[in-house]
Amino acid sequence: MSKKLIQLRQELAENPYVTFDSNGNGVSRVFDEKWDFTALNQNKKTVSFGYIDEKYRHDIQSYLYALIQYQKEKSNSGSHGAVSSLIKCRNQLNTLAIRWGNSEFSSLSSEREWKRCSQMLHGVGGESVCRYIASTINALNRAGLVTRYVNKKEYIKWNNPDAGEGQAIAFPEAIHVSILRTVVDFVETYHPYRHQISDAMEKLYAYQDEMYNVEFEALGWRTLNERQMQVFSRRIARRTRRWPERNAIPNFSFHRRGNWLGKLLRMCFICVGIFSAARKEELLSMNKDSYDDSLADVPKVSGFSTKGNKGEKIYTSWNTAPIAKLALELAFDATQAARKYSLEKLDDAYQNGQLTKDKYNAMRQDLESAFISSDIPYGSEALINKASLQYSIDGAVDALNMNEFNITATAEDVEEFDLLNPDRAGSLKVGGGLPRFSPHDLRRSFVVFMVKNRLGNALTVKYQLKHRNINMSNWYANYSELARTNQLLMDTKLMSEFDEAIESSAVDAWDDIYNVSDILSGAEGERIAQNKAERLAQGEQIVMSRSELLALVRSGDKSIVLLPTGGYCTNRNCERLCSLMDIVEAPCTHKIITDKAAKRLSRERDNLIASFRAINDMGDYANELILDARKKKIQSIEPTLVKHSIPFDNFNDDIKAVWS
Repeated sequence: MSKKLIQLRQELAENPYVTFDSNGNGVSRVFDEKWDFTALNQNKKTVSFGYIDEKYRHDIQSYLYALIQYQKEKSNSGSHGAVSSLIKCRNQLNTLAIRWGNSEFSSLSSEREWKRCSQMLHGVGGESVCRYIASTINALNRAGLVTRYVNKKEYIKWNNPDAGEGQAIAFPEAIHVSILRTVVDFVETYHPYRHQISDAMEKLYAYQDEMYNVEFEALGWRTLNERQMQVFSRRIARRTRRWPERNAIPNFSFHRRGNWLGKLLRMCFICVGIFSAARKEELLSMNKDSYDDSLADVPKVSGFSTKGNKGEKIYTSWNTAPIAKLALELAFDATQAARKYSLEKLDDAYQNGQLTKDKYNAMRQDLESAFISSDIPYGSEALINKASLQYSIDGAVDALNMNEFNITATAEDVEEFDLLNPDRAGSLKVGGGLPRFSPHDLRRSFVVFMVKNRLGNALTVKYQLKHRNINMSNWYANYSELARTNQLLMDTKLMSEFDEAIESSAVDAWDDIYNVSDILSGAEGERIAQNKAERLAQGEQIVMSRSELLALVRSGDKSIVLLPTGGYCTNRNCERLCSLMDIVEAPCTHKIITDKAAKRLSRERDNLIASFRAINDMGDYANELILDARKKKIQSIEPTLVKHSIPFDNFNDDIKAVWS
């Protein structure tokens, strides 16, 4: 037995704490059935071992504990991997133990045991499952717990080609548009009723609680059994069915378990997802204040992302459409009664010592979302024992499939589906519905729709989906170019409207550049300005008419992209990140800054200065690099303001806290 394993056994003899509260006090011990990580404030808050066979459970907990300690040792901040990563690792260790019939993972160092284990893993799943298991064994290797290291040549032998894995599906375009229209119609229909819905539900909760207490007193029992509960619920339903509030809202119905509200939340969730491509947890972090259209030409929604950040939440934003504002308002305001009711129960439970401070804060944070649980149980105990108060959009492959969409695939839909999803070819049938409909399917469908219809490229996808590398973005866009070449498009009328809108926007931009803006800056802008001056000197009043510009746009001779940093780029294949590279590299030779764009940059500079000074006043050494980058960004804008004769005060603030 290795020195590392001997040390681990000695530690585990005392069953040490593995999780801690925000004050550093121990919460869960290694061999507890559940590890509570609530204090970390991550999306996933617990790791449960209750379903794991008892003969494997302690070993799995021991090795997972050892991995956590190793990660802490190697981390500069003394932190371990995200809770979601720990859950995945637990799952792989459990799969390994079940297949192998053994959970003493150090034995994998033995060639004999490894050969037996490897044989048992044949057919365990698709390539990603095999890769995850191998990755977990390799993590044990890095932690010094086994000497075994698994490469792709070995784990690919376990692959089961019939495991049904594959990337998320891309919807055929007609089905995509049908879903889009359904959710938009729903949101627009019920948005004006959102406060009425909440008021009606608040009245229902109060009435049901009152009647529930009366039932208790009449029966003299502490709780109602299942049969009594059914009788009670039917009686209350008959009474509330006649309430005027129900008839005042189209097709509305009362449900304490949140049946109708649940449908509303899913419609709103799909609406924001289909217009942003944000991940499930990112969507669940949004509320009605997440929408913003005040600082950019394109509206945005903002929320917290944890992907690739070791579970730490980072506030970020996604481009979206104005309908997302209505969807978030509808979801938030319609559930305000449920939010108010839950908050009252939480406050009482916390005051009575039934909730820890960390659990109380975590559940209050859940209620800040627009998408909260619409299932309101009777009594405080059931509510405070919930793992989360956010609405449950579970991981099932048909988690969002609802009858309201009435999806019936045509032969054209099936043909397009098979082309876009070759690894799932045959799973969509003529006359049938989608084989799956999960939040991740919304993401891939968004990408394919956008790329196929020339609304963006892989770089656009990389920004919108918050990918860490462009290869992942290209993978999401798989087969969209092929679908385009096969002209698998929407109806020609709608596509024509798209093309006209894109062409009109491009012509507006070029018209601003050639005929409106007095001053142009940026390398390409200065070249055009010189050409303009020469032509105007010859007596021309309009340098280039809109009809000329339209012809050049349609022929592909002129291309233009609105930059998030201000101005335009004329290189259709550009992959620069201008907001970063303009500071550390030579300015882009394709960039154009108009007078309007310069004014936007001036406003951005003012905001950056205000942000710099607010952070600088903290005097925190940890912010030095952030402040240095922000200062360079502020100063990089100033030459453009000078060229456009926009007045400004020079910025020369010193960074207060600097490492010596």
